[in-house]
Amino acid sequence: MKALIASLTALGLIAAPAVAQTNTTAPAKPAHASKPAAKEVAKEAKAEGESTATEAKEHKAAAHHGKHHAKSHHKTHKASKKPATDTTAKTTG
Repeated sequence: MKALIASLTALGLIAAPAVAQTNTTAPAKPAHASKPAAKEVAKEAKAEGESTATEAKEHKAAAHHGKHHAKSHHKTHKASKKPATDTTAKTTG
């Protein structure tokens, strides 16, 4: 009887991670959909009186600039290395 309980317990411990990793949720939607962005570009192009192609190029350039700006901004704000402090006690005389 003890062997049966031990084997069932061992099986439960082995099977628990495998059961816990199953994914039962629905797959997530893509991060960005193209249609709302296209509508936004068309709306802005109409408001500014230019073609949608020109406005799309401007949006693409702005996004590209934003990525580079964020990258350089991150580099400047990295934690700088602090000089090592002397922890030895100094005695005079």
